[in-house]
Amino acid sequence: MKKILCLLFFSVGIYANEAARYQKAYEMEKKSTLFAIPLYESSLQTAGSANLKKAAVSRLFFLYKKHNKIIEAILLGTRFSNIINSKEKASLWKSLTEIYRPLSYGELTAAYSLAIKTNPDNYSDLLQYLHSLNQPKLFEFVYIVLYKRKQYETLNLLFIQDHSLSKSPLYEGIVLLKLNPEQGKEFILSWGFGFDKDNPTKSDLLYLLGHYFRNTGDYDSSARYFRMSASFHWQERAKLEAAKSLVLGGKFSEACQSFSFTSSPNEEVGQLLYLICTKKDKDFLGEIRSSITALGAKEGGEFFQKVNQALEKW
Repeated sequence: MKKILCLLFFSVGIYANEAARYQKAYEMEKKSTLFAIPLYESSLQTAGSANLKKAAVSRLFFLYKKHNKIIEAILLGTRFSNIINSKEKASLWKSLTEIYRPLSYGELTAAYSLAIKTNPDNYSDLLQYLHSLNQPKLFEFVYIVLYKRKQYETLNLLFIQDHSLSKSPLYEGIVLLKLNPEQGKEFILSWGFGFDKDNPTKSDLLYLLGHYFRNTGDYDSSARYFRMSASFHWQERAKLEAAKSLVLGGKFSEACQSFSFTSSPNEEVGQLLYLICTKKDKDFLGEIRSSITALGAKEGGEFFQKVNQALEKW
């Protein structure tokens, strides 16, 4: 009897914790739909109850769509197809066909179906399909799907089979830096920085070097290369990454003084920098601390961890 009671109380305790995580996300949604997302993601990871899981998936799907996180929404819909029906996913594919013109709905969905099944032991069908269409935009779409699935080794194998999948060094460089920073650096330098390179390519190469130095902990050099990247192209991208490197190096004041930040309602890093450097909204930042903590617990969350440390002293 005692064992039964213990198991009962243990089960009740687990459910209470799961419900509390969901409730925290729901309450955050009233303050910020963007910063409710990481809390719903955290709630979904631990949800054992079918009702809580269904509720978390439904809210996440809605918020992904609201904040233009289309690939995340599609992957969620695939993972929980018993909760998110085809009609709800249709609008996402309509948006993707607009983004990836001239690719058709059928071409995109066929590529997606292959990409979600692809892994390091099974990628030949996807590679063959990419070759058959020979469309750079299709590869960009597939790359994002695989990257969101954390299929870094699979992407590397695709590049080993065909380095010409992308004309830009960015895609292969990011994967190599993820898997092996030194190998990534060799790849970047192999491209060279000659006069034959157009400005977007020069910007991408310098951007990749910024990531390399960040990976090695040299945040000053990282910020410098990101700034150099901005002088050629993609200024907004480089500005955010330079600011991230300065923050990671403990130079929050320099990040705020060096750049101006506007509201970024669909992007967590940009929105945080806006709230800290431009709005200086201490009260609201205190209210979203649990979301920043959840973001810090995800892969690549070191920036958010640093933000949390800074807010503790603010």
